[in-house]
Amino acid sequence: MKRTDSPQNPLRLCRLSSLRNRYLAATLLLTALFTASALLLQHYVTTVRSERTASIESRQQATQQSRLLREAMLDTERALIAYFWAPSPLQRQTVRGAMDVALERQHRLTDLPWVRQHAEPAALEAEMQTLRSRLDQLMTTREDSALPPPADIFAPFWQQLQVLDRRLEESASNEIAYILRASNHIIGSIWVLALATLLLMLLGFFLFQRYVLGPISIIARALRDEAHGKHDLILPLPATAETQHLVDAFKEMRRQVAERQAALEHQALHDALTGLPNRVLLQDRVQHAIQQQRRAGHGGLALLIMDLDGFKEINDTLGHPIGDGLLQQLADRLQREVRDSDTVARLGGDEFAVLLEQADETEARHMAGRILRLLDQPFEVAGQSLYVAGSIGLALYPQHAHTPQELSRRADVAMYVAKREKNGIAVYDPAQDHYTLQRLAQASDLRSAIGNEHLLLHFQPQIDLRSGLFSGVEALLRWQHPQLGYISPDDFIPVAEQTGLIRHLTYWVLDNALAHMAAWRHHGLPLGTIAVNLSAYNLQDAGLALEVARLIRKWGVQPWRLVLEITESSMMANPARALATLEKLNDIGVQIAIDDFGTGYSSLSYLKQLPVDKLKIDKSFVIHMNEDDSDAMIVRSTIDLAHNLGLEVVAEGVESAEALELLRILDCDAAQGYFISRPLAAAALEEWLASSDYCRGFQEAEGPDDAPEPDLPTTH
Repeated sequence: MKRTDSPQNPLRLCRLSSLRNRYLAATLLLTALFTASALLLQHYVTTVRSERTASIESRQQATQQSRLLREAMLDTERALIAYFWAPSPLQRQTVRGAMDVALERQHRLTDLPWVRQHAEPAALEAEMQTLRSRLDQLMTTREDSALPPPADIFAPFWQQLQVLDRRLEESASNEIAYILRASNHIIGSIWVLALATLLLMLLGFFLFQRYVLGPISIIARALRDEAHGKHDLILPLPATAETQHLVDAFKEMRRQVAERQAALEHQALHDALTGLPNRVLLQDRVQHAIQQQRRAGHGGLALLIMDLDGFKEINDTLGHPIGDGLLQQLADRLQREVRDSDTVARLGGDEFAVLLEQADETEARHMAGRILRLLDQPFEVAGQSLYVAGSIGLALYPQHAHTPQELSRRADVAMYVAKREKNGIAVYDPAQDHYTLQRLAQASDLRSAIGNEHLLLHFQPQIDLRSGLFSGVEALLRWQHPQLGYISPDDFIPVAEQTGLIRHLTYWVLDNALAHMAAWRHHGLPLGTIAVNLSAYNLQDAGLALEVARLIRKWGVQPWRLVLEITESSMMANPARALATLEKLNDIGVQIAIDDFGTGYSSLSYLKQLPVDKLKIDKSFVIHMNEDDSDAMIVRSTIDLAHNLGLEVVAEGVESAEALELLRILDCDAAQGYFISRPLAAAALEEWLASSDYCRGFQEAEGPDDAPEPDLPTTH
């Protein structure tokens, strides 16, 4: 019968008996039968043994008494012959004594149960009495004459004993025959039991094969078929409750496996956060749509890829749960906006894709505009109104690509163009494809640049506004590409962060910055402090503090001379881990500065918890503060706030004497900018340190003594 997943009839299940109960009943029945057989056989053997033992003992007694009687009669016969040869009263008395012994033994013989049962004791007794009388007559006659005793006087007696002997022999023969019959009967019973046992074993094997091995074998084959994806399974018709349980267990297992497989397939093809199709399922649907278009021979389709603008700031500032809620709401809006035949997918992070079937460029642009208008409405998440913008790239089949992979890549290229040009929507243009290819090539070139001396450091001096003298430098990374020339950090730093090269890049900057400071000390040049920028990814690096400690020891630089600059937003990606990293750096003795202060979204309550030494006011507030009272107010408030928190303030972007003077009036501690000096190469900085008015009369600022070497390993 073919397997079905329909539930079994409960009444039928109730009628199925348990194999365990059957086995128990059969075992009890067989035990009773074998026990009864054994008891009967034992009783029979015991009865035969007791009967034959008694018979043999009785016969042995009869034989023994018969022998003794013969001996007595022989003694009587010898005494009689002696009397006849020499009659005397003594001899007469001897004959009578021997005869009395014979009579006594005859009585013992005839009193035996076996003799009474199998012989004729009365005839023997009568013969013995007759013999006694004749003996007395013969002895009396012998006293009167010299006649010899008659030869046949004892013959009747011996004939009676011969009859007894024959009876004994016949009894022994019958006993042997009976024992043989009993033995044959016992052997036959044993063979019958053995044959019954064999038959029961064969019957048991047949039943075991039918009710146990057969169903298990069928279910095992069904499991193998299930493992190979065959679902038209044949299961045994349940004959016992155990078989039914096994079949039910298989059905339940198959149901759960199917559910788990469906869940795994759904997880593999859908985004866990939004429930939308993921990149894999999107590619499959694009492939299917392209095949349909090819079979139809006309029509086209469009793939839209959208990336959100400003979403990272929401995630960093408000946390991932808020960002996740925004993405879920956006997914709902997108699904309601498109047609049922279209597909909305989440590619990862804040990237979404929309597959439009049977759509040309005009329809695709129209849909892209509708999607961007969806972003105009605020997203209400956890009681907060959030706004994001988006950039959408379009690629069309068959105009731009003929495979799902190429279509996705070219829609992605168009999206980056839209994001770079900030025009919201861009259609793929082959002339702009080099943008993405160049971006991919940068990662490989940057990796080789770290070890091939294509990277270099420039240094921008800082001055102390109270003394007007040099106080330190900020190290700025530059990349001189052999073919492409100068590449801005704004272009290659994101590439380093995305590819994981930022760790090696930061370590290279730290190593070279401290090496330059060691060289300036060797040349007797003013030192001050040296500032190095850290990425948000560096704050998540558990080995950063170890590497900083190693490099400080390597170049013999006092820890307080190294200033590590971080941005407000870099702290918010993982605040707990970032705080732990900053505390380790603070324990080493290096200084921590908040860079671009005022452009992020961190709270003051959180800032108060950080082990920070300096605030750097972003240049966007400093450049125009002489003309814009609002910027001047922000700068003043920031300086007051920092001083109240016990922090030193450094202003960036000082490009005029008026700005420098205003910062002195506002009690700013230090400044840097083009008015003081542009970023300089290492050799140019050494000349500036030797000749600049800011360095004349320079005296080393008092700083803490060299911090004890941290108890940290020297390798990373």
